[in-house]
Amino acid sequence: MREISVVDLEKAGVWIQRGNQLRAQGQWSGAIAFYQEALNFNPDAVDAYCQLGDLYWRQGQWTEAIAYCQGALKLDPQSAHAYKTLGNILQSQEKWAASERAYQQAVQIMPEFAAVHANLGSLYYRQGESERAIACYQKALTLEPSQAGIHWNLGTLYHDLGRLGEALESWQEALRLEPSMGNAERHLKIGNTLLALARVEEAIHHYQQAIDLDPNFSSAHSNLGNALIQQGSLGAGIAALKTAQSLSPQSPGIHYNLGQALLQQGHQHQQLSGSAWQEVVDCFLQAIALDPDLIPAHHALFYLIRSRDPFGIDFDSLLQAAEDYLSRAQGPTKLLAALPYLSLCLHGGYSELAQETFLTLETQLQSDLDRLDFDSIALLYSRLMFSQPHLRDDARTNLTLAKLLGAKNQARLNQQLISSPHPPTLPHLPHPPTLPHLKIGFLSPHFRRHSIGWCSADIIRELSALSAEIYLYVTQVQARDDKTEEFQNLATQFYQPQSGDFESARLEIWEQICQDQIDILVDLDSVTCSEQLEILYHQPAPICLSWLGFDAPFLCSSHYFLGDRHTHPPGIEADYIEQLIRMPDSFVAVSGFKRQSVEREVVRLSLGINWQQIAYLCVAPGKKLNRELVLAQIEILKQVPNSVLIHKGEGERSAIGQLYQQACAELGVPNNRVILISRTQTEEQHRTIYECADILLDSYPYNGGTHTLEALWFNLPLVTRVGELCLARMGYSFLNTLGIESGIARSWEEYIEWGIRLGHEVKIRQDIRHQLIRSKQPQHLSHLWNPAKFAQDMYGIFEELKKQQISVN
Repeated sequence: MREISVVDLEKAGVWIQRGNQLRAQGQWSGAIAFYQEALNFNPDAVDAYCQLGDLYWRQGQWTEAIAYCQGALKLDPQSAHAYKTLGNILQSQEKWAASERAYQQAVQIMPEFAAVHANLGSLYYRQGESERAIACYQKALTLEPSQAGIHWNLGTLYHDLGRLGEALESWQEALRLEPSMGNAERHLKIGNTLLALARVEEAIHHYQQAIDLDPNFSSAHSNLGNALIQQGSLGAGIAALKTAQSLSPQSPGIHYNLGQALLQQGHQHQQLSGSAWQEVVDCFLQAIALDPDLIPAHHALFYLIRSRDPFGIDFDSLLQAAEDYLSRAQGPTKLLAALPYLSLCLHGGYSELAQETFLTLETQLQSDLDRLDFDSIALLYSRLMFSQPHLRDDARTNLTLAKLLGAKNQARLNQQLISSPHPPTLPHLPHPPTLPHLKIGFLSPHFRRHSIGWCSADIIRELSALSAEIYLYVTQVQARDDKTEEFQNLATQFYQPQSGDFESARLEIWEQICQDQIDILVDLDSVTCSEQLEILYHQPAPICLSWLGFDAPFLCSSHYFLGDRHTHPPGIEADYIEQLIRMPDSFVAVSGFKRQSVEREVVRLSLGINWQQIAYLCVAPGKKLNRELVLAQIEILKQVPNSVLIHKGEGERSAIGQLYQQACAELGVPNNRVILISRTQTEEQHRTIYECADILLDSYPYNGGTHTLEALWFNLPLVTRVGELCLARMGYSFLNTLGIESGIARSWEEYIEWGIRLGHEVKIRQDIRHQLIRSKQPQHLSHLWNPAKFAQDMYGIFEELKKQQISVN
């Protein structure tokens, strides 16, 4: 090695100093040149080697970086700085063990080297060793508490561990030490963390700081909007979201958030104009167009469009929105997009469109059902289970689909149970040697003027007289009425949850049922109320059972479903998940219905019906109408010339009218022989229609339930078609319980024949009327009108179930 003069050493030092100045200014290429020049004057300048190794590492030139680190260590094996840089290089190459050895060598040489402790922390963090990482960061800060970068990194680690309060403390200390670190991105991150901790005012401050630093920062405007909305400043929040939307029109999340904010504003003001409603729809549609897998936007559109809308949006606008949604959806989410369109067509009375959509959905399920999230499966389960008995009466096909959907829903509920905190356990109390009175709980949102209310009230009243304790659990917000008061007065406890949100209310009801130590829990609505299924699935009572409302929910093999031998004939048990229990007579019983007093001929004349005409009546909403049913009814009119058909039922009036007009044109029957009448305000007013009719024509494949009971109570002969599944067998069950054979059809041909025969033959109608009148007389009281007997039978079945449950345990 040549001898180095003093002048050479001084020049090397000057070049290193100039390199350091350029490096501090971010001019790395110039700095590298000066460090290399320094080595020309002093090839043994360890500091120049270390600086070059670090700069080449920062530029991703790892081969050069390692060579200079090795050069430094050859000259000075105790160079902690060289080991630190070598550790950084190896960490960048994900050579974790070698990197850790290099860092450990550095701290062994220089135990108070804070930067190395911090880098070790980063190494452990990347390997998932959070506690060791925290210890290293804290050690570094003990050595150099003024290092803002280390405070920030420690805060990021705390944030990722969910320790949000500690994260904020670290970040705020970093910004106190070095305010220049506070760029827009970091203020956004702090704001988001504050918002997650419900510290809304502080979050707003940081979002505004982010915007001050970068006025075009769309994420800051978007999150500011969300925070302002949480604060209660809805208008200002919407304005911020609209600014974000203009800055980032390609951000699906911003479109979604704006749609939700505009919808919230509509609910707050209890109104939303057609154009404002369309703006909400457009926001969700745009979000989906940009991100087809943005599931919350799909769910928002489903609930916005699906059916009767709180803002009074006309049906055509709803249907157009549903069509637009369906046309934009792609892949598995097309299943979700079809649901509101299916629901609108079904409820509106467009049965052929509904059936076509349903069959397309059913086909797509085979390939795409497994690709959907659990919340989407819940929507598919509830809508398809509800839709299929309205559209098809095919036991094998329907039950196969029900089993598929039920299994997926079970998987969803089971996963929910696993991932949720464990609910309180059921009390296991010793059973006395003799059975005490039963505690029977009923789940429903319909303890009011509703089909469930009318069909269950009499039976629940009679159960309460049998020494049973009756607990009623309201599962949704319901409008109270006089029927609600009736339920409340007969119940041991009438429980309404205090929680406003669905999840909290569900858990609250679950806990209350457990606390009440219910013996038998009865779901009155089955498939039609999904929150009740979630409560039922979590088994808050030893015995859980579904009844009324629908067919079995295909939820759990340890649960039961209550029907009768007519709705669920022997031999079908294997097709169901639930264990079938059959009442000895009918699946329901009522003590009667009240109506306003009217003069038959006065009402008929008001409808343009003279005293000589035969008035057929169809009380069926649009979802129960279809082309085959309407053609059969019009064929009956054709064969009974002096007759008219009164149709009454909820649905899209133009669609229902079009169904009848098409059938009339096809069969050559004048349109004016079909009379469409509107809904009435009260059930007592509605029931006057039975006084002016002569014959009730039941719907199929979904029979009438409460409406058919009402008609029979008011002594109307019934024509009903019997199907394969229980919802197509309700009219059959009623007539069998009454002992009436006339009017039971097993095909459309028989349905038409009975309709014609009852229209032509006065004596048969009179005989049926006399039989119906006799069925209400105390000495001949039919089981259909005897809720006291029904309650006794039900109580006996419940006692037997409890005995079995005790013996098993």
